Amino acid sequence: MGEGAEAVVMRLSNTQIDKIGEKLRTDAVDADCLKKLETFRALYADAYKYVERVLVDQTGHKITGRPSKSTVAIIEKLKRETIRLNQIQDIAGCRVLVDGLAEQDSLVEALLILFPDVDVDDKRKLPTNGYRAVHVIVRKDGRPVEIQIRTRLQHAWAEISEKVSDEHGHEIKYGKGDEGAIDFLTKLSVSTDRLEQIRHRHRVLLGRKRVQGKSQGLVREIKANNNEERECVREIRHIFSGKA
Repeated sequence: MGEGAEAVVMRLSNTQIDKIGEKLRTDAVDADCLKKLETFRALYADAYKYVERVLVDQTGHKITGRPSKSTVAIIEKLKRETIRLNQIQDIAGCRVLVDGLAEQDSLVEALLILFPDVDVDDKRKLPTNGYRAVHVIVRKDGRPVEIQIRTRLQHAWAEISEKVSDEHGHEIKYGKGDEGAIDFLTKLSVSTDRLEQIRHRHRVLLGRKRVQGKSQGLVREIKANNNEERECVREIRHIFSGKA
């Protein structure tokens, strides 16, 4: 960030930043407002680069997603929620995909060790309109950076949700609009989470088998788990076919 941009930012108080947010919320946007928004958003660049560097160097994970929230996304959030511009936690953010629940938990634990100022928002048990993930908010010099940690199944659901919202309207992602589309996404979220739990349990059972050896009881557990997985996959197919 250049010295000129930093100087402009330093002249923006929290009150002034929130006034920019109110203009965005009420569609009273002008060129000066957009210029100040860009300057405000640029404040997060150094924090994002720091988080990116630590995340990649210390955990070896690849990151995806945008380094800064788009103007449209900021406006939608301000209109959708009772929140001030200065309170938005995901102005800067990135995403990490992991194989399963164990890797998700492991990465969250690593971030708690690597970063001194962290908040964790676990959306797995209480999803937001079907959306499941773990969001870790890391702060650097007072600037929050959101790290979305998704399993591949959680990411697949989120991608499907985006496609459904493109067809039926973005309000679908927030539990409003076409009831059929909302019902589809809700059922799919529940079933994919169930499949995630089943596959996690399968890995645990195989681990027990390696440590404890093969026993009749363990073989029965593995067989029952495999049957449950097949049933869950059929259930998901029925959801896509409209039979569920």
